[in-house]
Amino acid sequence: MDVLWLLFDVIGTIAFAISGALLGIQRRMDIFGILILALVTAIGGGIVRDVLVGRIPPTSLQTGLYISITLVTVGIVFMMYRYGWNRYLESKGMTKIYLTADALGLASFTITGASVGIATNPHNLVLAVILGVVTAVGGGIIRDILAHRTPSVLKEEVYALPALLGSISYFYLYESNHQIVAAYITFGIVFTIRMVAMEYHWNLPRIERKHRSDTRRSDNYTND
Repeated sequence: MDVLWLLFDVIGTIAFAISGALLGIQRRMDIFGILILALVTAIGGGIVRDVLVGRIPPTSLQTGLYISITLVTVGIVFMMYRYGWNRYLESKGMTKIYLTADALGLASFTITGASVGIATNPHNLVLAVILGVVTAVGGGIIRDILAHRTPSVLKEEVYALPALLGSISYFYLYESNHQIVAAYITFGIVFTIRMVAMEYHWNLPRIERKHRSDTRRSDNYTND
């Protein structure tokens, strides 16, 4: 199980590093800015998770593996952009790669986060779910804040919900002594829901302000 956990952790790191790097390129950052954005996306959620359970220093800082993976990933993306792939990366293809990488990272880190919760306090569903969601979306939140965007988890098509559902399914499958099966099923659940949600623009319920008078009343309430 440790090898499988490491596999998903590496997949998540690469996927989120790609999404962070591509957003940095889209925002016209220099190589340092791109690297910082990739790093916080790749290891930010894991650091928050480890701090919550008292793992000091966090797993990603105990070894150079995760930072090295991020450096290599950013280097590859940067070189592809600089030498011939810029037209493709600036097209709709870049958006597809970004969103797919983000979904892969979401699925992978849901598993690793929930696993830490179970290892820390077995039979505690709440802890497993919270750590699964925090690990999955934490890095993306930090990434979006640094890039001056409203975090995806607050506004996009179904985003945190797949991590929530995946964490719950992983917990119960793990409790049934199907650890390896639990990991693959959870990965499939999170990735599939996220990709389908993006394809068909599924959204959670929100408040739609249709009239100007409603907007004025809301603004007055906010300013009080």
